[in-house]
Amino acid sequence: MPNLKISLPDGTPLDVELTDEVLGIGRGTDNTIPLDDPSVSGHHAVISPGGEGYILKDLGSTNATCINGKECIAGAEYQLSPGDRLRFGKIESVFDPEHAVGGEARELPEDKHTAKVAKSSVKPSNFMNASPFEKRSERKDPAGTAIMGFAALVLVAAVVVLGLVFAMSAGS
Repeated sequence: MPNLKISLPDGTPLDVELTDEVLGIGRGTDNTIPLDDPSVSGHHAVISPGGEGYILKDLGSTNATCINGKECIAGAEYQLSPGDRLRFGKIESVFDPEHAVGGEARELPEDKHTAKVAKSSVKPSNFMNASPFEKRSERKDPAGTAIMGFAALVLVAAVVVLGLVFAMSAGS
């Protein structure tokens, strides 16, 4: 049975057997092949049977999908060949089918593209986990607010006093 040999970030090898269904690859836990790495998008790519074996399609990932070092165009489908080196973000893998037809990965003709426009979109509740930066906390600081208010009041009073001093010296 064809499989995908994945090298996880910690060096652990993962062999995923390819089936006759669409296999979702991404960081999201709802993917068939979940890859827990910040360089991988929530729904990064899909591999599905088609053409002469299996087809790879990037789903508009942030850090790209590459075949043999060449970046895939989002939404385009690519016929996979034996030994193709695939990269999902920073995760490396090798396509290893037992009965695949040889050749170089190639983009399928335009009429074979099956990308569909979504009718709606929902922001994931855990969207912040995609950022490598910590979330800025929005704490209220009553002491800091009071000090800033007092400083603003002192500044306004100083401007008024200076205005009065200049008015008195101009009048003399």
